[in-house]
Amino acid sequence: MNKSEFINELSKKTNLSEEESGKINEILEGTLFVGKKNKTKIVSEIVEKINVSEEEADNIYNSSMDLLKDGLIDKINPFN
Repeated sequence: MNKSEFINELSKKTNLSEEESGKINEILEGTLFVGKKNKTKIVSEIVEKINVSEEEADNIYNSSMDLLKDGLIDKINPFN
């Protein structure tokens, strides 16, 4: 999954605008290790950059992680 596909899928999954999804993508790209260890930092940045509640930011984070996992599985699974 490339950057544009990720942004489009995140927009569909979370009902965010493409601009907001682009900001989420920037946050994830700016984080060296995306995952549970940096979840609090990423969620805080989402709250700040797109002005949503912490609960909504957590949901956006989880949706982002699902999309990233799906994209990685597609790349490593030769049968997809």
